[in-house]
Amino acid sequence: MEMYRPKDLNYGFIILCPDSNFALLKSTVSSISIRHPQKNFFGVTANTISLKEFKDLKNLCPVYKGGLTITSLINAGMEKAKNEWNFLFFAGVSVKTKIDKKFSNFINDEKDILFPIVDGKANFVDATLNGLFINKKTWDRIGPMDSEGPLDIVKLIWAAKAIDHGVKFKAIAGTKLC
Repeated sequence: MEMYRPKDLNYGFIILCPDSNFALLKSTVSSISIRHPQKNFFGVTANTISLKEFKDLKNLCPVYKGGLTITSLINAGMEKAKNEWNFLFFAGVSVKTKIDKKFSNFINDEKDILFPIVDGKANFVDATLNGLFINKKTWDRIGPMDSEGPLDIVKLIWAAKAIDHGVKFKAIAGTKLC
């Protein structure tokens, strides 16, 4: 692939909804539906959700259950992902138009993992997971993140495994998520 040129990608969205908040999920679903029509998306929530809350969320979009941690939600989402490339957003984010074009400019191959620079944090371990963009085959090769332990340690260990698989982490500036 040629760098610094937008690419047409097979992408979709995984909406992380750790608090099972209907209004936040609805907001993100609406922004994706309007700004990225015909793209796949689904939610992932904690496995402690009540049956009523789960049914309510499923009225907005397909929803799956993860565990109790953010990484367990990411793992469940990536396991269910059908698209080649996947954006991970937290419920409540208003997804912008053309974010796929912005990120695609920096993709060389499927081993690139991209994430936005937020609050000056440009290394994966300290960076936000909100807006992570990852290839499904790459995720499958690396394997899931640990679901237990401090998030920064979990990310560090997973990033080390990813680097062993030839992954390049790329921090992208100017990607306002909401």
